[in-house]
Amino acid sequence: MHHSREAENDPAKAVRISYISPDIVIGLFPKKNMILQKLKEATRDQHDALESAVDVMNRSLALADYKEMLVKFYRFYSAVEPTLPAADLLANGFDIGPRQKLPFLVADLRHLGVLNGDEAEIEKWDDIPDLTDTARAFGGIYVMEGATLGGQVITRHLKEHLDITPETGGAFFNSYGKEVGPMWKEFGAAVTAFSEANGREDDTVQAARETFDAFRRCFEEGAKAEAGA
Repeated sequence: MHHSREAENDPAKAVRISYISPDIVIGLFPKKNMILQKLKEATRDQHDALESAVDVMNRSLALADYKEMLVKFYRFYSAVEPTLPAADLLANGFDIGPRQKLPFLVADLRHLGVLNGDEAEIEKWDDIPDLTDTARAFGGIYVMEGATLGGQVITRHLKEHLDITPETGGAFFNSYGKEVGPMWKEFGAAVTAFSEANGREDDTVQAARETFDAFRRCFEEGAKAEAGA
């Protein structure tokens, strides 16, 4: 993990580097794994813009802020996850099934009283890129899998500042638990194998850019939910 001295002295700054930023474990792969490096470099501006919009490590984060943040995540994931080409991804060595985040978000929102009935209470975010093609899907997944990398630090932060645990509204950020590293490495191997076999790196990169931008717009616009009101 490559952090600045300033980041090492401030856990909030350290996690902002790793949160949604997959460079945290690019070093786990051999140098021939160029697609991850290309994705990192080509999406740097989009990553930074999203990082500014998602500030879960804010020490003044209140419970109401956290609920609103989860609603935004739900709006985005509920729109994107069902569009991913699960069968085509599986045929290319990547099983998206165990990586679905919607069940965690629903559990958190129900526990916190934001969702009381039908999930349709929360409007999906409809401004999403087309990720139904396998090459583009890998680009979108790069963004969403990257969002798990700071999970353990965020989980501790939520416990310390809001007394929220994975069992009491913090399941989404703890989705992979201690398996974050292995899960990311598995994704890296799959996207690399696909890239080496099929090329189409430009399509993967463009989809990642578009996913970052859509994610950011979802957060900047604000939550549109009447649930729990």
